[in-house]
Amino acid sequence: MTGRVHDVLIECSPGETRAAMLDDEGALVGLHIDRLGATSLVGTICRGRVTRVEKATQGAFLNCGLADAAFLPRAKGLHEGQNLIVQVMRDGWGEKGPAVGRSPSLTGRYLVFKPDDSDLRWPRSIPNRVRTDLEPSVRSAVRDGEGFTVRRNAELASAEDLLAEAERLRTRWSEIEAMADAPGVLQPAAGLIDRVLRDEAPTGDIILDDRRQVADTAAKAAAATPDLAGRIAFHDDPTPLFEALGAEEQIDEALSRTVALPRGGTAVFDEVEALTAIDVNMGAAGGGRRGEDAVLSLNRAAAEIVARQVMLRNIAGLIVIDFVTMRSKANNRKLVESVRRAFARDRVTVDVLGMTSAGLVEVTRQRRGVALSGLMLDARRTDAPLRPDAQACAALRAVLRQLGAGRPVLRCAPGIAAALDGPLKGALDETVRRLGQPLDVRADPACEGFEVMREGRS
Repeated sequence: MTGRVHDVLIECSPGETRAAMLDDEGALVGLHIDRLGATSLVGTICRGRVTRVEKATQGAFLNCGLADAAFLPRAKGLHEGQNLIVQVMRDGWGEKGPAVGRSPSLTGRYLVFKPDDSDLRWPRSIPNRVRTDLEPSVRSAVRDGEGFTVRRNAELASAEDLLAEAERLRTRWSEIEAMADAPGVLQPAAGLIDRVLRDEAPTGDIILDDRRQVADTAAKAAAATPDLAGRIAFHDDPTPLFEALGAEEQIDEALSRTVALPRGGTAVFDEVEALTAIDVNMGAAGGGRRGEDAVLSLNRAAAEIVARQVMLRNIAGLIVIDFVTMRSKANNRKLVESVRRAFARDRVTVDVLGMTSAGLVEVTRQRRGVALSGLMLDARRTDAPLRPDAQACAALRAVLRQLGAGRPVLRCAPGIAAALDGPLKGALDETVRRLGQPLDVRADPACEGFEVMREGRS
């Protein structure tokens, strides 16, 4: 597994859009899901009005026109009734509303515009040789006194591309500032396909299974992400896109409690409220010889797979990994370094704290968005059933793939029917439009999942 994105697969279906990132060996290295009613707010720019200032915590609650009040952690100098432009930095979770920041920014593919800054910043992820090559082009696009951060994708752009994006971002900010003073959303968070065009740098293609989206995406790429122009492709095959290229099976694995390791070992994931515990078991690995070399080899392979699964599952907070015990302190140090290397490609902040006296490797990972288990499963446990809304979206995909004569019928658990009559009603309507005929949804308490049928015309 290389970890580098080769192809991006985008599956568009009523109620849900999924994007899978595959490396050049076909391994799933990234997964994003946007579902109707469960879309991330991170990146949304709002005009907020301070409704309460908490002196004890030096934070404030704001009315931003969102479903829940937003929390601003650092509110020094603010007062009730004050208006200001903020940006959602973290989605709400549990009983907590979204968290916002006072320094909004506009992210493009190559540059990030920061109106409250006045400097040109280069991230440490850009090597010095790349920065030396890029600097003349970037300087020509940025005016003195403007705040910009250069993104790694900038090395894919020409000087003209950088100039055009800088102008788009500064013009958009002027439009945002001129919007109404009332609390509300000034710019929504980018949708999944827009985020893919903005953030991903595949060496292969971006493949979609919807002809209309292919045309729209190709037009957007030509206008704003020229390095991706000509690499937007349509999946013209009756086999579903994720199944055809092996992504579906790997998603199922990312929702499983147990993941297979080389030569018979396993890694077991248990997510609880305070932390995630991962237990690495040797099993039959090692072929009967359980020397330190065999254990170290298994642990290093496990470190790669565990890190990939943590990123795929979007696990955050404290992560404790119980590798197979080794007596050698030198080998334990090698293992910790292997864990650090495995997480080096992660886009969020990860801190490998080291190994405890009990032999556990501790890792902390920044929370960004909802964990895959929270989005897909009906409980935190990774052996829990799929959430009703996740099953409802899968059911609609199955309905659209069920060909033949007769009236389409979806027999399903009551929770799935309730989701289709509630937050996913728009997705059900879109499915009916695509079918060109009504869909008979039958809630059946005896049904644990769903079944798609075709009944003869009466």
